[in-house]
Parts: sequence; C-alpha cells; structure tokens
Amino acid sequence: MRVKQLTSLEKRRIFLVLLTILLLFIGIAGKLFWIQIAATENYSSHGINLLKNSVVQRQRALVLDSGRGEILDRHLQPMTGRIVKSLVVFPIHNELQATPQQVNQLVRILQTNTESWRAFVKDLKEPQVWRSADGGKPAALSDRQEEQIDALNLPNVKVVQMEDRYPSGMTARQLIGFIGQNPDRVMNLYGADLEKGKVALTTKIGGAGLEKTFDLWLRGIGETSISYFMDAGKRPLAGLDARMIAPDNAFYPVKLVTTLDAGVQQQVEKLMDKLNIRDGAAVVQEVAQGDIVAMASRPNYDPASVDLASKSWSNYALKATAPGSIFKTVVAAAALDLGVVKPNETFTCEGALGKYGFTCWRKEGHGPLTLEQGFAQSCNIVFAKVMQRLTPVQLESFAHKLGVLDEVGWTGKTDTRMILHQLDSEESGQLFGAQTPHNDEGVLMQTAIGQRDVMMTPLQASNMIVTLLHNGKGFSPRVVQDIRYQTDRVMETFEPQKLEGSNGHVSASTSRTLLNWMREVVTEGTGQGLKDAKWKLAGKSGTAQTMVGKQEKINQWFIGYGPIDSPKYAVSVVIKNTDPSESNKAIPLFKGIMDILASASNSGQ
Repeated sequence: MRVKQLTSLEKRRIFLVLLTILLLFIGIAGKLFWIQIAATENYSSHGINLLKNSVVQRQRALVLDSGRGEILDRHLQPMTGRIVKSLVVFPIHNELQATPQQVNQLVRILQTNTESWRAFVKDLKEPQVWRSADGGKPAALSDRQEEQIDALNLPNVKVVQMEDRYPSGMTARQLIGFIGQNPDRVMNLYGADLEKGKVALTTKIGGAGLEKTFDLWLRGIGETSISYFMDAGKRPLAGLDARMIAPDNAFYPVKLVTTLDAGVQQQVEKLMDKLNIRDGAAVVQEVAQGDIVAMASRPNYDPASVDLASKSWSNYALKATAPGSIFKTVVAAAALDLGVVKPNETFTCEGALGKYGFTCWRKEGHGPLTLEQGFAQSCNIVFAKVMQRLTPVQLESFAHKLGVLDEVGWTGKTDTRMILHQLDSEESGQLFGAQTPHNDEGVLMQTAIGQRDVMMTPLQASNMIVTLLHNGKGFSPRVVQDIRYQTDRVMETFEPQKLEGSNGHVSASTSRTLLNWMREVVTEGTGQGLKDAKWKLAGKSGTAQTMVGKQEKINQWFIGYGPIDSPKYAVSVVIKNTDPSESNKAIPLFKGIMDILASASNSGQ
C-alpha cells in the first residue's frame, strides 16, 4: 500500500495546529500556576484572596470575645465582661460522633439529659455554645467539669473561655447601655474603617449609654474567635482542627475607668427593688468635685436582649420630668438674691389663694409664715405670692444659674479634639412650654411650685445641691475619669470641670441660706422622716401631679445632702407615676441611700 506523501503546505498547517495547542496548554498551565501559587492573595481586579477564601470554605468559627474594652468602677472592679468557661460544639460527620457511652458521660458532666443533648447537636450546621437550661446565656463550667470533658477527648467539643459582656446581676445597666447591630451608624461613623475591612456592617457597636458615647475607644481592634477546619464531609483536617484567632496587641482592649462605686451602686439598686420602685431613678454625687458615684434607673432590663420598643433601657436619671416643690429652691434663690422678700416678712396661708383655683397641699392652711418657714413646710401659697414679685425672665435666669434647665453632664474636647458628651441622651430641663404665655399670673404661680410645664432631671436636681454646696459655683459631673491601655498606661484623661453658665452664679450668701433652710426641712418640716438616719441630713421634698393618659399620677421627690456638718454626698431620688393613694417612698429611699453611704464611709471605702 502506498503512503501518500504530505505536501509542504499540509505539513505547515499541521505544525501550526500543534503549535497552537501547545501554546494554549502553556497558557492554561501558566494561568493555573498564577491562580494557585503566585496570586493566591490578590486575584482579579477585585483583589479576591483565593487562599483565604479556600480556607474560609472549610472553616467554622465562633466569636468568644468581642474585643471591646472593659468598663470598670473607681476601684478598678469590672462592671462588664465577666469571663466564663463554656462548651463549644462543632458540627461533625456522623461517623465521628461520640459513642453512646461518651454521650452518657458528657450529659452527666453537663448536668443535663441525653434527649436535650441529642436535640442540641441534631442538624448542627455552625459551631454553637452549650447554653443554660433556660436557653439563655452560655452555661458556665467549673474547672472540674473542664477536666472531665477534656478527658473524654471528643473531636467536636472544646471548653473555651468566653466573655459574658453583660453578666447576670450586673448593675448600672441603663448608664452602661448596650451594643447591637446598626449598619447605618456603622457606615456613618466608621466609613473609612469599613472600606479597609476593619469593621463590617454586622459589627456590633454601642447602642446606648457609655457603650455608645465611648464606642470609638471601646470597640477595640478585633474579636477573639475559635475556628475549626473541616473537609467537605465535615471531617476535621489534620493539624487544622481547633485554633484560637485573636488580635496580637498588648495595649488592647482598653479600660474605661468610671467614677462609679460598684458596691454602692449595687446596694442602691437592691434598695430600690426592695421598696418595689417600678419607675424612678436615683443619683449620688460626690460633693468634692461633682463626680457621679451611683446612678440607678427603674424599670430594669437585660442589655443582652434589648426590646427597643420598651423604655426600660432608658436612663430615667437623665430624663426630665415634673419636679414639684423641689423647684421652690430656684424660686427662693431668686427671691433672696434679688431682695424681693424681707427676712422677717410673713405671708398668710389660708389653704387657698382665692383665684385660679390655686390651693396649698395643706387644705386648712399654714397660717402666717416667713419665706424660710414656707420653704420648710413647702407651702404653695407662700411661693405663689413670692412669684408675684418676680418676672419670668428673672426666674429663668436663676434656673440657668442653678443648672436645672441645661445639660450638665461632662462635655469637652478629647486629645483628638473631638467634642465628647459623656452622658448619652441627657435631656435639658424646661420652664415654659412652647405655647405657654410666660406673663400669665396663673401660669407663673403654677410654675413657682414646679408644676405646669416645669421639667427637671434627677441629675440636674442632685447637681443643684452640689452647686449650692460650692457657694453657687458647681461642677459638670463626670462619670468617666480616664481611659487606659491594657498595660494601665493612661490614654485619655477627663479632668473635673466647673459648670459655666452664661447667666452667672447664685451668690454665696444665698447658697448658704438655702442649705440651712434644708436642715429645717428635716428638723421641722416635710422631711422629718429622716431624723433617725445614720447621718444628720438636709434636703427638700417634692410632689408633682402628672397625667398618664387620663389618670392622675404623682412624682415623689427628695433631694439633699449629708452629713450636714461636713457634706460628702448630694443625692436626688424620684419615684415616678405613683398612685395618689400610695405611701411616700422618696424619703425612705433617700434615707436608705444616705445610710448606705454612711456605712461605706465608716468602713473606709
């Protein structure tokens, strides 16, 4: 058989085809080399990290610690972030599951039952933490339980240390606040970090309280997580089973050192609960420089599970409400400083004024009273008559001088020149409503006794006492004194600062006079229930009528200081929206708080 000889043209065509195939093979091989070896960390114009993503596909991770900074009291005792030992369970191939014997041993160690355990691990797709019987927080394990679980050598469970950001029994919950997901705020506040991958839209940030106002510092530099690497069949990869991933920085997370006393805070809250206070607040300030020692609000809430529709997370110590007769302190300050009332001048109270339907709380009247006696007895008629000698502008000026219309919490520039308000969502006070005629005599009389449109926060009320104790020149109360690195080196310091008002100050002589009158409130007036307190105390009571829907309610107040010979603390308490028939709880609460402070002082805290 003769073989056909190829022409030179045909040979050339075959050569070109073979060359093309060879070049395509070289190109494909080169591309695969580039993808798999040379460009694993930056492939395509989108910068896709193939090596990282190939690992992520096999990785199952669980966050153990948010990396947020700690919040401490003045004695450096932690108020957030308790560390607990917890059991992490990873999804795993059925053939690698524990034997019935091992399961029985494990459920005995966990103090649960086989049914609960099998229901927990059934169809597990992501790493999960074994939780307490109520299904809430991660179950805290003892050292002994950890040893026993480790001894079982199970491939899909591991005891780890986890942060319980908001532990059971935590105090100052409304002041500390909470964290949560808020993609819009993440984009607005941390847009640059979002682009760099330092934060994600799902990153939890401060939603209220100190967690919100100090989020820039508290959010830290990264989470601590445990990762478990498996193949497509959910089998652990040799040498890549469970490993911890955490930021390697000795300076973080930071420490937020507050002015709070955790022991006092806890006792104050226990007392509020013992008195069954449903709605209310209490504030304790040091007289020396106005620092907040305790700030409590009721009702309480769980910061780990926040119902935003509820107002239980709202800090009532910073919310303005009707003050009633504690506002008479402002009227008395204006009358004394402006000299519109003579020292021995008397006013007659017959129980009613005779117009505007204005009455005194004492229906039969007090008879003749000086302004000093009217203050001690909290006589409405006396203050209505005094208000007839004052103008709305004068009253407003003195309300500003005593800080009851302004946000008084610490505000200033940080080292980065950022303006910081330490207290989240602090409200201003109010004298007149937007549509209220300021010069109406009936309106002014109601205003003089802290009714009508007058509003004040418990913090403004306690800080007014601090202001008087400093001869009219008060402080802007701090709740955070400094921020420290994990090494305890100070990052930021917030120095005490005076409360500067544009209206000047109440005179020193008027301040001293009002403080003396507050002593008479206890010895002869409406605060006689404080006579048997551990310290000798002074203060001013208040009862304000409010409306909740169509129901009349009462705000019960007491503000004051102690001990009277060497004042250490100013305290304000309010019990909101009580039924008019309910007994007064403001005085027992004030007394109890002062007794707590007296005991703490005697024990050297």
